[in-house]
Amino acid sequence: MTDKATQRVSRTGLRKKAAVLAVTAGLFGGLALSSTPASASAGQGVIAGVDIPWDDWGDEGPISATDYATSNVTAMWQQILWADGLLSWSDIDCQFGPTTTAATKNWQTKYQVPGGADGIVGQNTLNRAALHLSGAAGTNNRIIYNGRYDNRKITMTRQDDGRWGMWISSDLRPLWYNNATFTVCP
Repeated sequence: MTDKATQRVSRTGLRKKAAVLAVTAGLFGGLALSSTPASASAGQGVIAGVDIPWDDWGDEGPISATDYATSNVTAMWQQILWADGLLSWSDIDCQFGPTTTAATKNWQTKYQVPGGADGIVGQNTLNRAALHLSGAAGTNNRIIYNGRYDNRKITMTRQDDGRWGMWISSDLRPLWYNNATFTVCP
């Protein structure tokens, strides 16, 4: 083969490789964009998630005496504190007051939450709590928070649309950030 023929074949091969790489990058790029899970946040109004439930809480919050202080999400956190032996059942009132703040700081210290004990239930605290979830998502399935005190458990659910709910006794409600609708809420 002559030098010109070799160069022509080489250029044609490079063009084909470049075209294949471009198509491949486009396909995988499109797949990456379409499979990226939706990000949740308090701005959505309710705890929500996609895919596996165990990673839903990492982008939720914050919950504190100044953020969503009177809400169903606060009631959820109070139940977690109860399940871990840091609040009494009568302390579950959907209000993030001084008792809940102190119990939150104790919980954060006890379970070595990265960032320390600031009394704010943010991503690090919720991620640490999520380590104690079990069950399966879906309309008829239950997700359980397995407390570390006296075998206490909290029953929750994540609906097919991703919204989380929780029971307090027989009272099932969505985990709203801006509403306190459980019967134990004032």
